[in-house]
Amino acid sequence: MEISPETINSFLELGGQYALPIAALLRALYAGARGRLPEGLTEIAGASVLAGVTAVIDPTQPFDWQAALLELTGNTLFMAGLLSFIVVYLLRLQFRSLLVDGVVGAVLGLVAWLAWTQVLGNEWPWWTAPLVVAAGAAAFIVLRYSLRQLLRLVKIATYFIIVGLVLVVGAGGILAYQWISTQLAGL
Repeated sequence: MEISPETINSFLELGGQYALPIAALLRALYAGARGRLPEGLTEIAGASVLAGVTAVIDPTQPFDWQAALLELTGNTLFMAGLLSFIVVYLLRLQFRSLLVDGVVGAVLGLVAWLAWTQVLGNEWPWWTAPLVVAAGAAAFIVLRYSLRQLLRLVKIATYFIIVGLVLVVGAGGILAYQWISTQLAGL
């Protein structure tokens, strides 16, 4: 059974760079709403480091320490900054209107897309920019509503944690199995 390295990398990326940071964001919002913002920011820091590590793991590319360190640092700081801004904005700024939340989300979506593609060098087509802007606006409105139902927020975060861990551990296990079987075949 041979799974392509691109597929493994996609599962690592999906679990480590999307599902687990979303879960950390939701848990940080819950912790912040309960008056434990430092606990939530600690979860964001952990998810950001994990997102940076999974960004570095790419079985399709030869390993370069300098490039890996730069990618780890860039992805970690980007994710930590993005998630921290969202948490602080939603918890500390009073609700103005859904329009303001939508505009802030749209601007943040555009900034995130530009940083993701131009600064971090991820290859996304240009036509994904309007989708990310719309998703950012919708996400801020949904997050503002979800703050009213905190227990449901934690339940959804748990699902994201489970999905993220299954994807990361599963892809890592397959990657390790393929590496070990390649090493044993060479003996």
